[in-house]
Amino acid sequence: MREGWANFWLGAKRQRAVGEAVLTALLLSGFIGLASATETGREFSLALLAPFGLGYFAMRAEVGPPPWWRRWGRDLAWGLLLLFLLNGLPFLLLSLQALFGVNFWPAYTAGFPVVLLATALVDLIGFIIWRGFLRLLSLWSHLRRRQLLWALTHAHAMLVLLAAGLVILLFDLMALASLNDVAVVVSLTMVLGVISLIALLAVIPPTAFFSYLVVRRTTARLRDLAAAAHALRQGNYTVRVPVEGEDEVAQLQADFNAMAAELERALQELKQERDTVAGLLKTQRELVAAVSHELRTPVATVRGYLEAALHRLDRGELPESLPRDLEVMEAEVLRLQKLVEDLFALACAEIGRLTLRCVPTDVGELARRLVAARAPLAWQSGRVQVVAETPPLGPLALVDPERLAQALQNLLHNGIRHTPPGGIVSVAVSQEGDEVVIQVRDTGEGIPPEELPRIWERFYQASSKLRRDGSGSGLGLALVKEWVEAMQGRVAATSVLAEGSCFTLYLPAVRAEASPSAQRQSTTPLEPVSAHTYE
Repeated sequence: MREGWANFWLGAKRQRAVGEAVLTALLLSGFIGLASATETGREFSLALLAPFGLGYFAMRAEVGPPPWWRRWGRDLAWGLLLLFLLNGLPFLLLSLQALFGVNFWPAYTAGFPVVLLATALVDLIGFIIWRGFLRLLSLWSHLRRRQLLWALTHAHAMLVLLAAGLVILLFDLMALASLNDVAVVVSLTMVLGVISLIALLAVIPPTAFFSYLVVRRTTARLRDLAAAAHALRQGNYTVRVPVEGEDEVAQLQADFNAMAAELERALQELKQERDTVAGLLKTQRELVAAVSHELRTPVATVRGYLEAALHRLDRGELPESLPRDLEVMEAEVLRLQKLVEDLFALACAEIGRLTLRCVPTDVGELARRLVAARAPLAWQSGRVQVVAETPPLGPLALVDPERLAQALQNLLHNGIRHTPPGGIVSVAVSQEGDEVVIQVRDTGEGIPPEELPRIWERFYQASSKLRRDGSGSGLGLALVKEWVEAMQGRVAATSVLAEGSCFTLYLPAVRAEASPSAQRQSTTPLEPVSAHTYE
């Protein structure tokens, strides 16, 4: 209904608007003429034909396409045509009455035609003013729908218009009660309407200025909030608006900032989850590829030896190399078993199911035992000297001795493999504050700087010219990192090309007030350590 009423104003074709205007003017003028009690009122009803018709046409006729001077030219042309039709009707009635001697309308005063012609110019000027006012009203309506400032100004203007309408109604009732003539009341209403319109035009500018001063701060905050909402919709999740005041708009600003912060946090978490999932998928693919490659080598070796032995047995021959072949197959099976065990340990550490028995442990004693067991083999196989630099007693660390021994075995094996003959691999133990520090140094070839950040990754093997066997799978350092971090420690590595590398383990130290029983427990002999020596 509201849309239909909005289309009524300035929405009809000019031809249709002229026809509706003529019909409306005849109906209203005829009703006033019939309701008038005096001859003057009946004569005046004919004079109202032009104002009624032009006023209705100004409300109904469409604005038309630009430019503006062409619009006004068409409006003026159609207005003159309508004025000619409506003002010509009384003269037509007079001519017919004189020609046929029939009284179509009550007798006119002698000066009525002159009065009718004189008011035509006033009607035309009124039409132009009324048409311009309606166009401004249409523009005003467009502005108030798009901006809150003009909507509030419109509300103030409507109060003035309502007051003017009540004044006109009061005067109409008083005039109708005293004059008893509808024509006079209508004319008085029109005069009062023009005066009210002039008053309204005079009141709107100061009212608009007053509204601007009152709501300027509020509308500015709302504009900032709308701009921030638009930026948030475009993807700028860091946008915020300053909270000003304590009113409803301030509460809306605070709620917007909280919503934007929550949305930004949620999106960051989603992005992190996405990156984590993407990284896991990539790691999973790399793991499958690496495991497949590592498993394929020992399986292919064992299969080759078995096929060769079976082929000779089928021919009734007992190969002389069978004992040696069985030793090779056993070594490959052991290698395969160690690889599977290491993968299982990594998987347990990743899902938090790695079994640890952390007790106060004398790290210096543990390092000395491992070095004493490893040094002869290192010197015999590669002329590499392995030494331990530890204090006589302690320090004590809260660790799982078996896992720590495995980690040190892997670091020692790495250092020996990458150190040339005549080099040194040293294990130093010290305490720094609340941490026990273990450093495994070598005088090997070193690690390139671009490869150093990746040495803790699974199956990653740094480039090296000193490997004396192909047993490395790239799991040794990954296991060291997982075990140490599972014991609430951390790892680090530094390296200089052609000088050597240093791998450092930081482990939680036992507090000085540890009980003597704990120290006695730390000297308990260790169970045999599995030498999982992967780089």
